[in-house]
Amino acid sequence: MKGSKLFLLFAILVLALSACTAAPTTAPTQPPAAEATQPPAAEATEPPAVEATEPPAEEPVSVSGTINLYTSEPEDQVNMLVNDFNTLYPDVTVNVFRSGSGEVIAKIQAEQQAGQILADVIWFADMDFFKSLADQDLMMAYEPKGSEAIDEIYHYNGDRYHEVRQIFNVVAYNTTLVTEPPTSWKDLLKEEYAGRVGMPSALYSGAAFNQVGTFANMPEFGWEFFEQLNANGVVVEQGNGAVATKLSSGEFVIAQLVDSHARGQALAGSPVAHIWPEEGALLVPTPIGILNSTQNPPAAQAFLDYLYTDQAQALFAEMGYISVFPDAATPEGTPDMSNLKVILPDAEFINANRDEIRSRFEQIYGAPAQ
Repeated sequence: MKGSKLFLLFAILVLALSACTAAPTTAPTQPPAAEATQPPAAEATEPPAVEATEPPAEEPVSVSGTINLYTSEPEDQVNMLVNDFNTLYPDVTVNVFRSGSGEVIAKIQAEQQAGQILADVIWFADMDFFKSLADQDLMMAYEPKGSEAIDEIYHYNGDRYHEVRQIFNVVAYNTTLVTEPPTSWKDLLKEEYAGRVGMPSALYSGAAFNQVGTFANMPEFGWEFFEQLNANGVVVEQGNGAVATKLSSGEFVIAQLVDSHARGQALAGSPVAHIWPEEGALLVPTPIGILNSTQNPPAAQAFLDYLYTDQAQALFAEMGYISVFPDAATPEGTPDMSNLKVILPDAEFINANRDEIRSRFEQIYGAPAQ
């Protein structure tokens, strides 16, 4: 599948803004022109020449100081990006709060209730929460430099938040323990894998929350699918990182995992591969944006600009991510993209049932392991 097909899928996910059309106007009628009479021409005199002066050159904005980044991205990857960012902006300190999307959201909500959100930049997998902040006029409209080269469908809500790469939830497996690669999400229910199936918690991981909220409302899955997983002894870890580690070690045979983690493990030499499930891989939006309350707009904007540079995009490729740039090569270990069928998150159902989804998930599986 070419990049244009993925653009179309993102376009379906993002709500189109209603266009306003102006009322037609009629040209004013003019009175008939009166014949003009001209006075005698006066002898022209030239004013003395004035030496032109150029306006002073605008001084570049100094990029320095501190910004706070709240994110659910893997800690080692965030540290790599921050260190690389500092090669371009050595005078900017990036303080990182990293946790699962649920805990990042809880921190933001607690700070908002206390009177001030301390984050400058936020980056995690919960599009609906970003929209709620934008609806409160808390997100800054800003188009990062370099991002004009990507399709506009990756710029959300009037440039208030953006995609910098793509991820999908997929079925991953240990290649030394599985002789016949899986083909379906329902392979996680096979009795031969009982007690050795892994998945991240929807109470912690934004990607997992999107998966549960979407599948729960699909007739071919529903809550019954998650109850069957529990009956098959699925082990629920906090996040995708823990699932990937246990899949690599052989503690898990098969798992629900984000595709970049699966490819990252494989690129590191672990016996891990993944497939695009026949029912579809779940697209997981992971937007990034700047809070209007930031005390350091130049540094926050510089960080977003950096993520669209060639060097940042090269790092994303090394980490196993599929790019948002249309002509970028797919990372090593990516299955044939022509076999990729995409399931879009059910944003409407998730938005209307957030608390119920969390409550039902906890009833089935309990709280996530610490």
